[in-house]
Amino acid sequence: MNNAGSLYVKSSRYEIRIAGSGGQGIISAGIMLAEAAILDGKYVAQSQIYGPETRGGNSIAELILSDTEIDYPQALELDLLVALTQEACDRNLPDMKADGLVIVDSDAVRRVLWEKLIPIPFQQIAQKASEERAVNVAALGAIVPFCPVISRQSLVKAITKRMPSTKLTASLLAFDEALKVAQRFKSRLESAPERAKEEFEI
Repeated sequence: MNNAGSLYVKSSRYEIRIAGSGGQGIISAGIMLAEAAILDGKYVAQSQIYGPETRGGNSIAELILSDTEIDYPQALELDLLVALTQEACDRNLPDMKADGLVIVDSDAVRRVLWEKLIPIPFQQIAQKASEERAVNVAALGAIVPFCPVISRQSLVKAITKRMPSTKLTASLLAFDEALKVAQRFKSRLESAPERAKEEFEI
């Protein structure tokens, strides 16, 4: 998938990985994120890795975003990792860029050896929205404030296109709630980095 456009990032290459277990909708989240990036005029390389089991196995969706054609479609150093399980966090931290950001589901991940960390209770957010399977959509909402290359508007369009109508309203509630929580974390980071760092410890 690719399309021409301008990219508002210091580097022309931005790498995102969403990781969790089978059954969490990781692959669907990656596809929706890729479609949103295309709507925003970005070049996109999207790949996925399935675990050995349909449910419970390791699952990864990876995206490379750029304002120019992508010459190498696999991640080199991740700018952003979203980990929905402890195993996913542990496995993928070694692939992070030194100053990269890690977002985790604080309902499932308890141990994170990383400085730039945002813990968000995705499972609780999905449950409060009355759609427990919306954890993946909530994770997409948390990406928006920290990823300068994909807009909320485009992600909502991609989610609306892919999500069953019976689950759309609740899923978008989870999406927007996670986005708000992530935005509060971002504001704390920008206003008081050292204090925010203490508050992010799990």
